[in-house]
Amino acid sequence: MKESRFQQQPHERPGAARKGHMVTIYDIARAAGVAKSTVANVLSGKGKVSEATRQRVLYYARELGYRPNLLARNLSQHRTFTVALILPTIANPFYPEIMEAIEHILRQRDYQTLFCNTHGDFALGRQQMERLMSRWVDGYIIMGSSMDIADIAHYFRQGVPIVLCDWQENESPSDIPQVTVDFFRAGQLAAEHLLALGHRRIAVIVDEPQQHLRLEGFRTTLRQAGLELPPDRIALGDSSLESGYAAARQLLSVGQELAPPTAIFATNDWMALGAMELVLDRGLRVPEDISIVGLDDIVVSAHLRPPLTTIAIPKTRLAQEATELLLAQIEAASQEQGRELPPAGEGTDGAAQRQGVTAPLRLVPPSLVVRQSTAVPASP
Repeated sequence: MKESRFQQQPHERPGAARKGHMVTIYDIARAAGVAKSTVANVLSGKGKVSEATRQRVLYYARELGYRPNLLARNLSQHRTFTVALILPTIANPFYPEIMEAIEHILRQRDYQTLFCNTHGDFALGRQQMERLMSRWVDGYIIMGSSMDIADIAHYFRQGVPIVLCDWQENESPSDIPQVTVDFFRAGQLAAEHLLALGHRRIAVIVDEPQQHLRLEGFRTTLRQAGLELPPDRIALGDSSLESGYAAARQLLSVGQELAPPTAIFATNDWMALGAMELVLDRGLRVPEDISIVGLDDIVVSAHLRPPLTTIAIPKTRLAQEATELLLAQIEAASQEQGRELPPAGEGTDGAAQRQGVTAPLRLVPPSLVVRQSTAVPASP
């Protein structure tokens, strides 16, 4: 019977090198009876190696269970191909939708993503950041009010690649790259829609001061139409469904000097859902008695009864812009000549890392999505 070329006697039987330690190219070389440089050439696709030898090396690599040391390979390129996404909460569906978009985009670029939820606790955010620093993360996308901006600025000045994404509206650091929505325009769109329907008794539920731009856009448009937004028509929430419910109860409470509103603009969808629930619990109808507008266009908004009219944030574009800005910083850092990569933030020169990289503010335009939660008011 003809002998297969893989039935030659190896220096070690396949599988022997698996026990006790990670398989290396030296183990494959011993098993295949070739030089380690030959194994290296086969695995890297470089150099001239006969087809028979290449097949022999690949056979023993598979048999021994060889896995390349990606960490060593990546560190030689001054990166680990790992990005951290830091979020304030996953309770609001808006953030998981952004998470999915960012993870998908990064995966297409051969990056993996680590997710951290700070629950809006700045001390926890600082602790998570310090832990991530020791895990060779290449860069960070930080969303919402998940961390203290002073802590973020400190890490950025140390040379840590960072992008702020959908950052709170009452803070606008000029030196850190940022991608956000034109929230002033978002407020304008909500007001324009309600005014076009004929609403004049309009109320707002807002998470202040983090969402003041969308409130100012809304208020400015009302003023241009000759309407003021009285204090009794502004209720505060904290971006949660429960706070939307409580704020709507305040706006519809008995004993107000003003007539009840015919429309409510909630500055995020999650609060709009809470407001809608309160209106229905009161035995009122949406939109026949009260129209409701949200902001975010989370997936569930289209599946309510009635579906929610909202100001849509293009989440995929937001994720794309943030990812591009971060990868530009990472690329600039990895190309710095003669630099040994220390754990991020330790002894690096932030200015040197950012050669050719600016700190722009990219605004993503929102859009109005009209559904069935808004209509012409029953009475002026």
